[in-house]
This record gives sequence, structure tokens and C-alpha cells, in this order.
Amino acid sequence: MDGPSGSFVDTDLPGNQGRITFVALAVERRPLSHDELADIVWGEQPPERWKGSLAAVVSKIRTLITTTGVDGRQAMLSSGGAYTLALPAESWVDLEDAHRRLDRAEGALRHGDPRAATGDATVAASILRRPLLAGAESRWVEQTQARQADALYRCLTTLAAAWSALGDQQLAVTIAESAVQLDPFRETGHRLLVEAESARGDRGAALRAFNRCEQLLADELGVRPSPETMAVLE
Repeated sequence: MDGPSGSFVDTDLPGNQGRITFVALAVERRPLSHDELADIVWGEQPPERWKGSLAAVVSKIRTLITTTGVDGRQAMLSSGGAYTLALPAESWVDLEDAHRRLDRAEGALRHGDPRAATGDATVAASILRRPLLAGAESRWVEQTQARQADALYRCLTTLAAAWSALGDQQLAVTIAESAVQLDPFRETGHRLLVEAESARGDRGAALRAFNRCEQLLADELGVRPSPETMAVLE
């Protein structure tokens, strides 16, 4: 977090509990009840005196926020049995920006503007590649990391499709391969890889990419590629 007179990073927060608390409030952007926040931080086995522990974590976060020149008590509000992170109006949250850019990139691609799509998707991907709460464990953390991975996959497939439309098939191949590595069981990345290899005139590479997809789905899931994927070699 950057403030008028200072900043801090997630490792400055009070342990994994502080990191999860701050990030959850920043990502959810809504009041979180004490019970809900306890479930996010500790899961099904909170400490016996979890309310006091949570209050102590929040107090430390408020102190840390204050070091940036933002009033910690005004930024971390407690009301009606819930905590809210009330950041200044001009605050920038990187994950929010990444999702906004991803939505714009996908929209630009749908409307035939691949150049615009590459700009927003590239910035979004650079944000989404950053590890989120590395080393922290909770069900909420796992779910949020999964959503981030899904958004990154969408960025990569958007970029691969956009660069292919712009004629840079080598870059499209490289990005499509990254998408396949990120989530090998989703077929969009495989299709884009086959299409880009075909578009650059390497029929052999396209066939090998298709065969890898077909074999993976058969071996791991016991299914055949979708009709949409089957059609890319026709």
C-alpha cells in the first residue's frame, strides 16, 4: 500500500493472519462480519479467543496504515460487528485494475480491435502473475488464488488470439503455450496453439500440438476434445 508519506508491502503486515485480513478486505471491497473474517483467516478451527486475536490483528494493521500518512482508524472501520477497509477515493487496488483491464481487453477483441486488447491484457497479465498471499493457507486464499489463475488464463488466451489476429504468429504460439502450461485441461489454449502453428505454416507442429491435447484429455479425463477443438485441424 502506498500513502502520502510512506508505503508498505504484504510482508510488513502482522504475519499470515494480517496479510489475509488486509487482502481479504481490499479484495472483497465490502464490510466483512467478524465471523466471516474469522472464517477467512482461520477456517473451521479459529482460536478459542478469536475475537480478541482478530481485534489485535486489525489494530496492528491500523498502525501500519498510519505510517503511510493515511489515518488507520478511518481506513479500517469497525461498525455493526463488521470490519471495512475504507481506502481514499483515489486508491488503486492492483487486482481490481487487472480485472477491469481484462474485461476491456476481452471486449476489444470481441469488437475487432486486437491492438487495444493487447495493451490492456498485457498489463493485466503482469499484475495477475504476481503471487497472491504466497505461503498463506485458508479456504478463502485457495479460492481467491484459483480466481486469479483463471483470470490470468483468460489474459493469456486473449493475448494469443489478439497477436494471432495481428499477424504475429510466433508470439501467439509462445503465449498459447504459456496458457496450456497454466491449465492443460482447458482446451482454449490448445486450440489457439494449433491455430497459430497452422497460421505460420507449420502443419507438423500444429498436428503435434493437437495430438498432445487429445492424448492428455484421453489419459487424464477419459474424454475426447470438443467438436470446436476437433474442427481446428479441418
